[in-house]
Amino acid sequence: MCKKLLIAAIAIAVGVGVVSGTRLGSLLRLKWGQVQQHAKDSVPLEMEIERLKMEVANLSREDDRYYDQVARQKMQVKKLREKVSHSREALAARETEIKGMRQALTLEGEFVVYNGTRYDRKDVEQQVRLDAAKFLADEKIVQADEGNLKILEETLGANKSKLDGLALRRKEMEAQLLVLERELAQQRLKEQSNLVVDDGRYGRLSKEIEEARERLDLQKTKSELRGDAGTGPVRATEEKKAKEQKLDKDIEERFGPVGGKKVTSR
Repeated sequence: MCKKLLIAAIAIAVGVGVVSGTRLGSLLRLKWGQVQQHAKDSVPLEMEIERLKMEVANLSREDDRYYDQVARQKMQVKKLREKVSHSREALAARETEIKGMRQALTLEGEFVVYNGTRYDRKDVEQQVRLDAAKFLADEKIVQADEGNLKILEETLGANKSKLDGLALRRKEMEAQLLVLERELAQQRLKEQSNLVVDDGRYGRLSKEIEEARERLDLQKTKSELRGDAGTGPVRATEEKKAKEQKLDKDIEERFGPVGGKKVTSR
């Protein structure tokens, strides 16, 4: 079973590798990039600003971790600095001893006097070789520690500067987001005030209303013509006079007679 799974995994990996180097793979990467960009662009700016504000707020929660890292670096620098200092003091003392024995060897004779004690010359020579070899090896270690200390001190200084600037950088980002939020609100108000009126649609509806009015007027005219044709000239004249008399009466009742005299239609 494990062997089959391994073979399947290898086949998939090989297939992906083969496809990635082909035209199909290139097209797939292009489409995937377009999908990612579309998903990013489809997020409303208001939501994106809120997300960024949340992320800035979350940065402050990381401060304790950063302070812990810098504190550990500071302790490491302190310990290494003390170690280098003690090593240098020890090397200085050993260097003095080696120089003293070598100075004692400058005197001729089978025996030499060092630090108030008489020693065989060969023993002192051998001691100088042993101490000098160990001194040179230890000196290289101290030099390496000094190099490491310099790097650690530079790193600590840079990290302390970054740590001091974290709060300021967050404030700057918060200010940038506030400006962005205000400008977006102004843009939204501008978009709402600039309504796009479909003049063509309004013109079309106005024309259709006018056409409906013309149709109604045509029907009224046809009805009047039918009425005139069915009444005859005499009856039409009499009906017209009756209408005028009624209109004159309505006018006198509403506005009063002209010059105190009633107007009589003839």
